[in-house]
Amino acid sequence: MNFNIAIAGNPNCGKTTIFNALTGARQRVGNWPGVTVEKKSGHYNYSDLKFDVIDLPGTYSLAAFSAEETVVRHYLEQDEAQVVVNIIDASNLERNLFLTTQLIELGKPLVIVLNMMDMAHEKGLQIDADTLATLLGAPVVPVVGRTGEGIDLLKEKILRVCTEISMKSRLIDISYPRDIELEIQKLTPLIQKNNVTDKHSRWTSIKLLESDKQTRDEVRLHPNGTDILDQARVSIDRIEVLFKDTGRAIISHARYGFIQGALRECVVESIIASADYSRQIDRVITNRWLGLPIFGLFMWLMFKLTYDLGSIPMDWIDSGLVWLMNFISGLMPESMFASLLVDGVIGGVGAIAVFLPNIFILFFIIAVLEDSGYMARVAFIMDRVMHNIGLHGKAFIPMIMGFGCNVPAIMGTRILESRRDRILTVLINPFMSCSARLPVYVLVAGAFFPDNAATVIFSMYILGIVAAIASGKLFSRTILKGMSKPFVLELPPYQRPTLRSLILHTWERGYLFIQKMGTVILVGSVIIWVLGYFPREVELERDYQKERMTLTQNYDFQLIDLGSKFKKSVLNDRRAYHSEMVDYSASASYQELHRQFQLLQEALASEETKELNKLRQEEIGDITEQKWIGRVGKIFEPIVRPLGFTWRESVALITGFVAKEIVVSTYGVLFGVGEDVDEGSQGVISGLRSSGMTPLVALSFLVFTLLYTPCLATVAAIKRETGTWAYTLFSIAYSLGLAYTLAFAVTYFGGMFNWLS
Repeated sequence: MNFNIAIAGNPNCGKTTIFNALTGARQRVGNWPGVTVEKKSGHYNYSDLKFDVIDLPGTYSLAAFSAEETVVRHYLEQDEAQVVVNIIDASNLERNLFLTTQLIELGKPLVIVLNMMDMAHEKGLQIDADTLATLLGAPVVPVVGRTGEGIDLLKEKILRVCTEISMKSRLIDISYPRDIELEIQKLTPLIQKNNVTDKHSRWTSIKLLESDKQTRDEVRLHPNGTDILDQARVSIDRIEVLFKDTGRAIISHARYGFIQGALRECVVESIIASADYSRQIDRVITNRWLGLPIFGLFMWLMFKLTYDLGSIPMDWIDSGLVWLMNFISGLMPESMFASLLVDGVIGGVGAIAVFLPNIFILFFIIAVLEDSGYMARVAFIMDRVMHNIGLHGKAFIPMIMGFGCNVPAIMGTRILESRRDRILTVLINPFMSCSARLPVYVLVAGAFFPDNAATVIFSMYILGIVAAIASGKLFSRTILKGMSKPFVLELPPYQRPTLRSLILHTWERGYLFIQKMGTVILVGSVIIWVLGYFPREVELERDYQKERMTLTQNYDFQLIDLGSKFKKSVLNDRRAYHSEMVDYSASASYQELHRQFQLLQEALASEETKELNKLRQEEIGDITEQKWIGRVGKIFEPIVRPLGFTWRESVALITGFVAKEIVVSTYGVLFGVGEDVDEGSQGVISGLRSSGMTPLVALSFLVFTLLYTPCLATVAAIKRETGTWAYTLFSIAYSLGLAYTLAFAVTYFGGMFNWLS
């Protein structure tokens, strides 16, 4: 037998933490039907029974004003859940219990969870859970979600509410002032008599007195609904005359009165309360002058760690891929299928897989910042900046999400109440560097700025933020005039993230990237392979084989000459040495001559390798240039030539429109890495360095990659969220124009002032 459990609560109450503690890795993530609000579901087994769990979006009430509130209310009203697990922040009971009062009125079987009990104790709060359970008419379970304390007791209480009839009917009625209760009693029998709704009749009566639009619309559809609405109108008028306020406000005041009375009965605040560490930390973290520099420092550290820590496992994966490509090449005879498998599939997808450590490290650090409570502070810190472009700090939250992926970040703009604010945030969000751009940054920065790669990557992320804010300011004064609606931002208390929670959050995001590797990136890599494989026969004007033989012979002659000079030097030195020296080879003089000879040998070999690699890249370039992929690049090369780019960059940028990660795979094909499986990703780096690209052009390429047209999935998300092609096409054209302008500026002024030469 299966039981459906719904988890409801305010934002930042630890709802997701409890969900993770219950379900572990048995989770699925999607969207609710018809809306772009995230749907998380999972399950767990207890006492030989299966419990399906839905983690509802965080909401402060069931007013159904926002998309999140609408989803939560619709789900709960449909009786799809046998039990509602209401998560409450124990350190902030008054605010959290407001939603609880509405859940009680809805008539759903409840289990109330007092989460963050450790934070409550730090504030000096002593909560009598048994008394609170009596007052609310529902079991109350104290837990510390991040450590798992109390989770077993929670599972036991859920089981009892699901299986015991007596536990399902214990809910109490929230007491309202006498005059309001009289009006509720007038409406409730009418609703019950006419069977207007299958919902709790008292809940329907209260929502009508609150002038709730959704409830009115539902009642109006019933044959006798007009009579009930007329009575509701009379009741509302009477209440407003008596109390000199709206029905919604009066009922809200009454709920808070009930909450305050309950808290006086079951909460004791210690005379000597623990220090509020969150406030103490916030005095520094959110300081008017220190907030932004500290945020910048955290950002720099994040990308420093992402690059430095990721470099070691990158080498491991690269070596593993090289071994796999060598192994498969040795098993299969040379053929088109073998080339597709080695060069197209393994080489294409593998070129992206190498950067998985960087991406997972980035997601892990973001999870740390989120779970600790710092990300909410970032929105607060950026509020002043965002106000300059006609938005508020809340709009920065989806922008931060854009560091992971622009698609869910654009969907996340649904948290903004104003359509104007949503569209403006959607248009500037693609400038935030998503994880798809990270492999390109790591590759190019590692190739041309190895000593300062982390700083270069960090600069790209900062430039993206600056471009987003500057573009937002431009849009808010032109195509999207108007001021943003005011908002209240809640800052959750700081917490120590648990390793389990961090791993789950990192895996959720990383798994989506892996899925992308097996779908979009795989298809894109195969297409690139096809373009780089055909036509098979090409004519070369240069005889590269002859040039390689000539080059090798030349260095052989130089090596022979070097050996002859060494022998001559040794002979002359020995004659000049004391005759009594029996073992001349052990002498310091000989050892010094031999060391110098070895250094010259190594230098000569290194020079030969460089020259051979350069010749090889020239050959590959000439071959690739005549393939379909090269012909496409040649068509667009005149457009990107002013930026210092060649046909190779034009091809890479075109394929990057499908998915930004494919830029790396494209370079792998263009530099023929698959043909020399001993090179791996180093072959791409070597190819970039020998292709004629300079550090200045590399920087220009990074800027263009950051700013130009977002990937296809992001374009689709923009169309879906804005609801029009006008804003979608504008986003494509604007980002492309901005990318070209700034990349040209880097190349032009960099060349003028001899930067990075």
